[in-house]
Amino acid sequence: MAEAQWVVFSLGPWQYAVPIHRVREIQRPVQSVRMPRVAPFVRGLFNLRGQVLPLIDTSARLGLAPAEGAEGKKRVVVVEAGGGSFGLMVDAVLEVLRCDESAPQAPRNLLDLPAARFVAAVLDLDGRLVFALDLDRLLEDIAESGTGEG
Repeated sequence: MAEAQWVVFSLGPWQYAVPIHRVREIQRPVQSVRMPRVAPFVRGLFNLRGQVLPLIDTSARLGLAPAEGAEGKKRVVVVEAGGGSFGLMVDAVLEVLRCDESAPQAPRNLLDLPAARFVAAVLDLDGRLVFALDLDRLLEDIAESGTGEG
C-alpha cells in the first residue's frame, strides 16, 4: 500500500496536518513587518533568505482563539500553495505522520463549523482526530491578491 506523510501541528487543543510535500521548511518564529490594509489573519511579511513571504496567523485564519502558554513552542511552517510560499504560524509542530494513503476520510458532517471549508480530510488515528488542511483554499485570498508571490 502507498504511504502518505503529513506534518502534524497543534493549534490550541486541536491537531492539524499538511502534506509533507507542500512543506518547504519549519523554523522558529520570525520577526514580521505589519502591512496596512491586509486581512486580520496576515501577521505581516517576513524575509526568508532574501525572499519576502506573508506570515499567516493560522489560528486567526481558522477562527480559533489564540492558545495560551504556547509561546516557547510556536513554529513557522513554510508551505507552497497557490503558486507562492507562505509562513503558517502554529502553536507547536508535533510530528511527521506516516499513514496509509487511504487513511484520510472526507470531512462529512462537520456541520457549519467556521473552519470546515478549510478541511480537506480527517485522519482518524485510533480515535485521535487530525484535520488535514486544504492549503490552496486556506491561502486562496492571499495568493489571488498577489501577496504570496515572493
